[in-house]
Amino acid sequence: MDRRLAYAGLVSTAFIWGATFPIIKYTLPYIDPLSFLFFRFIIASAVLFPFVIKKITKKNAIFGTVVGIPLFVGYVSQTIGLQFTSPSMSGLITGIYVVLTPVFSIFVLRSGRDLTKILFAAIAFFGMVLMTVNSTSGEFFGNMLTLICAVSYAFQMVYTEKFLKDGDPLVFTFFQLLVVGALSLVFHPSALLRFSSLEIPYVAFSVVFNAVFGSAIAIWIMSASIKRISAYLSALILILEPVFAVAVSTLLFHNSITIPMMIGGTIIIVSMILAIRRENSKR
Repeated sequence: MDRRLAYAGLVSTAFIWGATFPIIKYTLPYIDPLSFLFFRFIIASAVLFPFVIKKITKKNAIFGTVVGIPLFVGYVSQTIGLQFTSPSMSGLITGIYVVLTPVFSIFVLRSGRDLTKILFAAIAFFGMVLMTVNSTSGEFFGNMLTLICAVSYAFQMVYTEKFLKDGDPLVFTFFQLLVVGALSLVFHPSALLRFSSLEIPYVAFSVVFNAVFGSAIAIWIMSASIKRISAYLSALILILEPVFAVAVSTLLFHNSITIPMMIGGTIIIVSMILAIRRENSKR
């Protein structure tokens, strides 16, 4: 994958993922989180299956399965968290993984200790605290679940870079998706009884949109981009995800934005922008 194509793909991925926050938020009153994830990721893996069936290797299967575990934790905590917090808040807190990724890279990829990167992570965390200072108990619970999601996503991106150096991004993605779908069913077997939820047009649209665009295509683009330009640079470009989440939530669903949320969100965004500028200055 060409670097410019990777950049364009990641911007598109950020937009898709940003849009999925409000879409999923308004799906959850009609279907429980784990059932939603089961249908979403089983469909997503089924979409990729015809393209990978002749490419599957033991190495890609093992590594994709391992990395699928933090991806599962991330999606479960994020989706359940959306029941208790707004799409814009969820998008902003999830965006902390953009700053956490280079921090985890220091330890997982042995990329060298960089105190400035750690400082950016601390500033972003402070911004998240400001965003939740006036939350109700329910909102705080949702925000903390979403923070777990951010940590899980950061691990997923770093280990993708670690394991995908000689692997096939498409096959690697397929096994990640399959693991998320399978674990959703393991932890919630009654999901098999929720097929009737797909008869609701909005639920069916949400599941299919998130399966095809938000999972199969987006996660494949992310995996391929990480292999081409590193987890850190991929995460920096995905800074646009929380921005798109807030924009879509505000424009389409008229979600309110409080002053503490604006201040905390601004701190998070600024820390990410400074990280981007610093990385670009090295090139």
